[in-house]
Amino acid sequence: MDTYAPAWDSLRRHRIPRWFQEAKLGIWAHWGPQSVARAGDWYARHLYGPFAGTEGFEQKRSRRQTALHRERYGHPTEFGHKDLCRLWRAEKFDPEALMDRFRRTGARYFVSMAAHCDNFDLWDSAHQPWNAVSIGPRSDIVARWADAARGAGLRFGISMHAGSWTWRWLDAAHAADTEGPYAGVPYDGRLTAADGRGTWWEGLDPRALYGPPRSPGDPPPPDFIGNFYARLRDVTDRHTPELVYLDDSRLPFDEGSVCPANPPSGEGLAYLADYYAAAPEGVVSIKTVPAADRQAVLLDVERHQLGATDPEPWQYDTSIGDWYYRDGERYKTAGEIVHLLIDTVSKNGCLLLNVPQLPDGTIDDETAAVLDALSAWTDACGEGVFDTRPWRVYGEGPSGVEGAKAREKTIAYTPEDVRFTCRGETVYAHLMAWPPARTAVLRSLGTAAGLLGRAPRRVELLGDGTPLRFTRHPEALHVELPETPPTEHVQVLRIE
Repeated sequence: MDTYAPAWDSLRRHRIPRWFQEAKLGIWAHWGPQSVARAGDWYARHLYGPFAGTEGFEQKRSRRQTALHRERYGHPTEFGHKDLCRLWRAEKFDPEALMDRFRRTGARYFVSMAAHCDNFDLWDSAHQPWNAVSIGPRSDIVARWADAARGAGLRFGISMHAGSWTWRWLDAAHAADTEGPYAGVPYDGRLTAADGRGTWWEGLDPRALYGPPRSPGDPPPPDFIGNFYARLRDVTDRHTPELVYLDDSRLPFDEGSVCPANPPSGEGLAYLADYYAAAPEGVVSIKTVPAADRQAVLLDVERHQLGATDPEPWQYDTSIGDWYYRDGERYKTAGEIVHLLIDTVSKNGCLLLNVPQLPDGTIDDETAAVLDALSAWTDACGEGVFDTRPWRVYGEGPSGVEGAKAREKTIAYTPEDVRFTCRGETVYAHLMAWPPARTAVLRSLGTAAGLLGRAPRRVELLGDGTPLRFTRHPEALHVELPETPPTEHVQVLRIE
């Protein structure tokens, strides 16, 4: 067993494992108490309403969720995030059935939420009494996901968003309205364990959920940091995840974190050293990774796309809709997801796709249809995605990501847009739009480009298998296509 010191120069000996580089697609479950309101992400913060510490980009969503909460549940001086936890029951949760559907998409790994920024643990937590076994579902959600994932042959991961984000998020529970009949009356973050006598939460301390009273910008105390890392180690030891997603710019509470401690905490480095010693095939991801550390930790790119092939493996995470289920939310189509998957894989990345769940644990019909359409495409064309590597160029054509990194958006691809992957000497050309003239023109495979070592022997469309006629010229490889494409979305040429 390899051992590491809790220092970057030692941790850089770790390598991103082969299983991750070949996985290409993972499924993620943002699911927990915040699903109850069916109002989208950041609900546990925004139910308390805009206040002095609310960032500008939050204002619109915060006003919508604040109004919904007060109309549906009452004022957060009495009914806050803690009370929402009780309403999450997961009464129709069937992880085996869901995992079978996820497996059919071609996904090679599954990531369970362990704790979101709302600070509620989804396992039988030894260090957080506000957890899914004690409250709400009365069930170890992470354990059930882990069993289902491994039973379906998928690698298992967890995501931890608590810690630094919680410290920034749930300061809202300690604030108060600035106007109106409740002006100056603190929200339920003011409550202590003693206030729970005779209530449903008797014996629980709201401070364990919300953290101690604080104002925006206050530094986190050592016991808060220690509790986060104790919980992270607890869920890791219990469920041995092969991927650990840390929702932070750097290691939580360290220098560069979204909430650095003063002085910066070294507990993250100690965690990494212990985790990699116990799980040499493990992966830990964060959001900002210097070039020197790109094997020590995995770069995760949230809802952004890269403009070119990255020399190191990376992960792009996004969601079919909002991160948490939201009524009326526009979903990505299966075609959009296929485009995102192919563009990511052509640039040496893996796509981690979140699937919004209803509070009872089911998925709605629209989500099911998207997943089933994705499954149909990977059945036909997955050979050009899974277990592949980037080719000498990621693609060609006029459409794509503008710049080195850009916010995700729906790209109107043209018949000139192609993405490439390869396996050994086989090249896969992904036609991002069907050529109306029924001729694929692959400029990167022309003799003048000098990228293809030997002349093609055979060309066919995945999902069809019929050999296609082709001619190679200095400017391009021309492939004659059939009258109709074999799949509903991107068509993939196998070039041997």
